[in-house]
Amino acid sequence: MKLQRVFGNTYFIKGGTNTGVYLFENKNALLIDPGLSGLRPKNMINMFENEKIIPKYIVNTHEHEDHVGACAQIKYVYPEVEIMASEDAKLFIERPELFSDFILGGKHNKFLTEKLFHRNTEKISVDAIICEGKLQKNGVDFEVINLKGHTSGSIGILTSDGVLFAGDLLIGEETLSKYDFLFLQDVEEYLKSLDIVKSLDFNYIVLAHGKKVLDNNDTILLIEKHKQAVHKYLCQIIENLKVPMNVDTLLKKIIKENELTYNYKEYYFFRTSLVSFISYLADLDKINYKLEDSDLLYYTKIK
Repeated sequence: MKLQRVFGNTYFIKGGTNTGVYLFENKNALLIDPGLSGLRPKNMINMFENEKIIPKYIVNTHEHEDHVGACAQIKYVYPEVEIMASEDAKLFIERPELFSDFILGGKHNKFLTEKLFHRNTEKISVDAIICEGKLQKNGVDFEVINLKGHTSGSIGILTSDGVLFAGDLLIGEETLSKYDFLFLQDVEEYLKSLDIVKSLDFNYIVLAHGKKVLDNNDTILLIEKHKQAVHKYLCQIIENLKVPMNVDTLLKKIIKENELTYNYKEYYFFRTSLVSFISYLADLDKINYKLEDSDLLYYTKIK
């Protein structure tokens, strides 16, 4: 395990979730998305000790376990580290069972929690809520950017070196080509966030789940591919709902038409995204619903 420089004092550590590291001149560090708990944070801590690096701050771009799970282990070794997140993310980070409730639409069950929380993640407390705008730490300015859509509490952080860490707003092209039914809580906000990134002045972006550091031009191209993925599923939903059907029948058709593989967790992730797509289309007045034969059916509005 090693630090890989992006530009200036901005680095990242490769992993299932790439972790951002900003190194201050005094060898203190700001971490971004430390990842899952377990072996990886242990290795990170060993590397920090060998390099005489002291984590002082952690920014979580959003609340999902694969981004925040390691916070408690790092806090245990470095008790003065300040853990930061948006207000919405803080709620779910400190009470992760609420995410399971949200995904299921009711009380969580063991089938989902076994898939979501397969490691013994210790309780995490967020020390400070951060909002959009300037964030100054250790005499250095960072910019916090609201990037809602993947979750309501999703943020990005732009370092003074012009390097953007945008959480799960974007995934690597190699992953997108295989898994293009994105997990979205709010489609409208997600599309707005893609446009926000297009308008930002940055040099590089480090994807949380991607193998390459992208420059501004490559990022713009990747954003367009994410938009295409969203519009692909919007069109499929509109087409399928020319025949009224309920959510689970529609989901079955979406899974089959796109040959999506899934387990218990992923089924509910797909279902959550589908409901978000339906809500977006309802807000656009493109679909309606009816109650029929003890069922709730959505259908495309013909204009």
